[in-house]
Amino acid sequence: MTHQQILDKLAAGNVVSCIDDELARLVGWSMNGELETAEQQLADFLPKLLSRWNCVLKAGKEEIGAYYKEKVILVLAVLLHKYGFKDKTITEQALKAIDKLNKGVVLSDHFFRKTEEIKAVLNSDPVPLKKRPGHRESITFYRSKDVISFQLDGQFYAAYIHGLVGQNNYPIIEFYDQVFTRVPELKDLKNVKARGAVYNDGVARISLDAIYLMKYLPDLANQVHLIAAGVEEKPSNDHLEESVGLYGMSDIFRIQDTIRGIFKPR
Repeated sequence: MTHQQILDKLAAGNVVSCIDDELARLVGWSMNGELETAEQQLADFLPKLLSRWNCVLKAGKEEIGAYYKEKVILVLAVLLHKYGFKDKTITEQALKAIDKLNKGVVLSDHFFRKTEEIKAVLNSDPVPLKKRPGHRESITFYRSKDVISFQLDGQFYAAYIHGLVGQNNYPIIEFYDQVFTRVPELKDLKNVKARGAVYNDGVARISLDAIYLMKYLPDLANQVHLIAAGVEEKPSNDHLEESVGLYGMSDIFRIQDTIRGIFKPR
């Protein structure tokens, strides 16, 4: 069986497209760098990928629909294999997910009949890519004046969307200066100022980022949540110095380091 044949039988729709786009981005970076082996490349990008998709895999039952975790872990395993990588833990979880999906009669009879072939693919050694994977244009479903919550490392960060780059390609976000233990409500953000970035000169400056691959609404990885739409009141940044540029170009993975950087204790 091919990877695409397996993915088609999962009826996972946009989850496949989303993870495929994200893996193409991460794998491309790793192949561009000085990391020579598949093991080194996987160790480089897998933590970034899981920081995002663990928002599904480690979520409570009240947050995630039945069998969604099983579909996600199986898509992750198949696409990693497609791109020439294999993680022992993810593969083991995916094999268990196949059995659980079959026991729950979630997918088609054809999927059930092909179970052993699917497992054989996942257990086989993947073939490394010979060239960087291509990528599709990013189109976002978020809009100007949306207020969102971004989950990372078990905490939640609120951000305001000031506008969009291009033809709805990337939202431009600015973070509120508060950290939450849950998805905040709009009332929690009243009078909360913007969080600035501190550079080598020690000056806190306005910090805006355009986020590539912040695409689906609702977010299929359960990481980004829409708090409110059409919010006119922006977080005040009058206390901050002017930004270095209009905004920084980032993406759904690089913003992880940005958040950790601007919210570290001062």
